[in-house]
Amino acid sequence: MSLNEVYSVLLKKKKESLDLLFEFLKIPSIAAQNLGEKASTNFLERIFGEAGFNCSTFETNGFAVFTAELNTDSDKTITFYDHYDVQPVNNELWESPPFEPTIRDGKIFARGVADNKGEIICRLQAIKAYRDVFGKIPVNIKFILEGEEEIGSLNLGYFVENNKEFVLGTDLCIWEFGGKDTEGIQNIYLGVKGCLYLELKTDTIGIDVHSGRTQFVDNAAYELTWALAVLKDRNDKILVPGFYDNIPEPTEEELLIIDNFNLKEEEMKKTYGIDKIRLGLSGVELKRKFFLEPTINICGVWSGYQGLGSKTIVPHEAFAKVDCRLVPGQNAKDIVEKIRKFWDNNGFSHIEITEWDGYEAVKTLPTNPLAQAVIQTVLEVSGHDPIVWPLAGGSGPMYLFPGVPCISIGTSNSQSNAHAPNENIYIDDWIEGMKTIATLIHE
Repeated sequence: MSLNEVYSVLLKKKKESLDLLFEFLKIPSIAAQNLGEKASTNFLERIFGEAGFNCSTFETNGFAVFTAELNTDSDKTITFYDHYDVQPVNNELWESPPFEPTIRDGKIFARGVADNKGEIICRLQAIKAYRDVFGKIPVNIKFILEGEEEIGSLNLGYFVENNKEFVLGTDLCIWEFGGKDTEGIQNIYLGVKGCLYLELKTDTIGIDVHSGRTQFVDNAAYELTWALAVLKDRNDKILVPGFYDNIPEPTEEELLIIDNFNLKEEEMKKTYGIDKIRLGLSGVELKRKFFLEPTINICGVWSGYQGLGSKTIVPHEAFAKVDCRLVPGQNAKDIVEKIRKFWDNNGFSHIEITEWDGYEAVKTLPTNPLAQAVIQTVLEVSGHDPIVWPLAGGSGPMYLFPGVPCISIGTSNSQSNAHAPNENIYIDDWIEGMKTIATLIHE
């Protein structure tokens, strides 16, 4: 018995795997439109039940969380976190119907194939093939499949709170995203940044006023933009007292990975249509800023008249949406309180924080033995050193798994178009992903 035999089984059962994936992809499980929950959980219960897993569906106020467990009496456990919901679609922008999976040029095109249904079937099929050859899985296996990731994992926290032993009783969690870059090199993510999202409003006067009377009243648009402007300077230094508190110093190992990381600056400039990176940064300075420093960003600002022609007014209200990407050590609630205090102390108490939501950053150190095991596995299967991201640029609910090493790998490609029309993955990458999971379980 050998891993090569497992790889052969995966190839022999390629049609079975594709059939399962296509059946799954035909379900329009769009949480944002309240579609496809029962069809998805029924499908998952069937395929995981047939594979010998103990299955459960945990009801929430939204879409249910589906779990599957394979207890092999091992002292080690691997958990897979994925989601069965997908993004909405605009049918007119697709070359083929988004919920009718189509193969073209070695790729599968369908909504959810990259994000994230392809990963679910990939991981399940790898486990089944391994068991076909070796007879028994050497580790316990758990799957946590939520149905609201694309709308902010609204009820995942409720699930975790009521199932702590199941969620936290694991040695490693393989997360739901990842893939290859433009050069075909596999990327591994050791964590995600935290996120704080603020919705802001100010109402300075009772009604819009003729702009000829601007000397007498406070302009809501100015008041809000001034409040936003004091949050950071032109060099991106955040001016809120205590904003950088509690951020730990990076380890030597982290700095080594960051300093040697290839951010592909020229490719980035071409993609964004810019001549230079903001502030003229490059090299190590840029990489350390990206991975180690938090941000404040204005997502949108609106106020006053925005229709055709002119309307000379002083607007009475203004609105904005702001996000902060947080790094390990920062707490979303603490940051909100510090922003509130800063504004109150600087004449902006009239700026309302009407709503906020946020969560913390999570990372696994590159020296963690399980991180090293994942890195070595990808090297062994792909034949090249993977690119290791200390933190992904985006955010996600990893914070709900405290103390569990969470590492993200996947089967997407640089043009997979997740969330966009013509979402796709390469079939060969998908099969390679199965080999990676089988190898990780083995080693």
